[in-house]
Amino acid sequence: MSLPNGIEARPMAEWTNRHENFTQRLTPSACFKLRIPSLPTSQEQYRQTTSNFQWLIRYGIEHNVRLRALGKGWSFSEVAVTDGGLVDTMALRQSFALKPTMVTPAYQTAGRTADNLFFTECGMSIVGLEQQLEPRGKSIRASGASNGQSIAGALSTGTHGGAFRFGALPETVVGLHLVTGPDRHVWLERASYPVASAKFTDWLGVTEVLHEDDLFNAALVSFGSFGFIHGVLLEVEPLFLLEDFSAYRVPYREGVKQLMTHLDLTGLQQWLPLPLQDPTRQAYHLTIIINPHQFDPTGADPERGVYVQLLFKTPYRTDYPRRPAPAPGFTYGDSTLGLIETVLDHLGSLSTTLVPALVNRLYPLAFEKTNGTAGTISETFDNTNIRGKAASAAIGIDNHDVPRVLTEIHLLNKQLPFPGILGLRFVKGTRATLGFTRFPVTAVLEFDGAEGRDTRRFLEQIWVRLETLNIAYTLHWGKINFNLTETRLRRMYGEAAVNSWLHSRHHLLDAPTRRVFANAFMERCGLDKEPVPSPSPVA
Repeated sequence: MSLPNGIEARPMAEWTNRHENFTQRLTPSACFKLRIPSLPTSQEQYRQTTSNFQWLIRYGIEHNVRLRALGKGWSFSEVAVTDGGLVDTMALRQSFALKPTMVTPAYQTAGRTADNLFFTECGMSIVGLEQQLEPRGKSIRASGASNGQSIAGALSTGTHGGAFRFGALPETVVGLHLVTGPDRHVWLERASYPVASAKFTDWLGVTEVLHEDDLFNAALVSFGSFGFIHGVLLEVEPLFLLEDFSAYRVPYREGVKQLMTHLDLTGLQQWLPLPLQDPTRQAYHLTIIINPHQFDPTGADPERGVYVQLLFKTPYRTDYPRRPAPAPGFTYGDSTLGLIETVLDHLGSLSTTLVPALVNRLYPLAFEKTNGTAGTISETFDNTNIRGKAASAAIGIDNHDVPRVLTEIHLLNKQLPFPGILGLRFVKGTRATLGFTRFPVTAVLEFDGAEGRDTRRFLEQIWVRLETLNIAYTLHWGKINFNLTETRLRRMYGEAAVNSWLHSRHHLLDAPTRRVFANAFMERCGLDKEPVPSPSPVA
């Protein structure tokens, strides 16, 4: 078969994700790799790549095979894979800062500038994006706890950090170039926030420009089911530092509870002096880590307290105290997962029932004294080293519910010890229709443990307990979420949100293309279905 310029066959019978917790069987003849086409100019290369995406969709329709873009394989769940073909997009990394002529006058007259807009193809990794931006004196506005994901994959699953006054990674995106059929591709942005001018979309070769808030919000977190994301337009900002204020053991008392439920920082001063009166420093990121095997919910024993980290945002300077090198066997960034991977290194073939004891022994080693240090966003969230078959699940809950949920976890852990550790990060709610950080302030409660039956039993018990107590929660799309069903999904997001998402998918993709981008995960969640018609108004 003759392939277009920029497409290569890449036969694969199966594929294993980066965390090695699942392997997906594939149709070898339907797997491809996209490269930058051999053409004279970057514009010609970009437009040919759009045509290549369309060729792949046509191939999927004609051969009745499902397709998905392959990113860095960071997800623990099967949300972004298929039993058909995977298309490797990692070589697609063209990027550039926008010129003033590429931006709408309305955007610039509102006091914004074109130099805070950066466009990249889908294959760019978060760390690659940071390497492009920081020499220009710019920074992404939010990141996950690590930076190895592709930009398209990270935003499509709602990757978050702990930016409790800004939000998750999808909030940084202001425009999307979607290839939605064998003969269709669109530029999509919000009507309420127009950004790109005709000069920009003409450069891309896009003739169909859509300004629609509902479509855009649905497409942001769509895990590869809205066609191929070719390009992403990000709003960035001047380079900044994140100054670390952290304490290893803070008693779980009223000050910590007020921090979790109301983002009130004033109750920590005894254990963690914070620059609350300094106008040049703004609280940006909040992480709390809990060892469930050494946790005193009464707060009486300070040795069984919690780890608290607050990062304050401040203008960039060169003379800042750098973060120390990680302790042997650990990597900073995704702290709880790094700890569990180290536990697994020590565990070898021994039973996971030994994990709690190993966590207790290794937990103190995982936290070097980063208090008082600083770093750019790439230096702070830089864990790209993955090893071991760790398991990671995360639920999103309203931050007001955190103490109640921790009480339930503490009680369950006495009956069924969790082979792992807990992390909490707090994120401002997203506008993405199916973004799992959907609460006004979402507390993302992470369960990082050893892959196996004990971990899954514990997760199942927690999910059931929350439902019994009628505590609203969501599940991270890219982490372990095997209990997701259509009924649960509609309960989590509401009928209106799910139907709006389905309507948007039907608006952008015709029926043959929707079949190409469906997968077993979507079928399990009812996201491959027809949208429910809106009820007719009563006369």
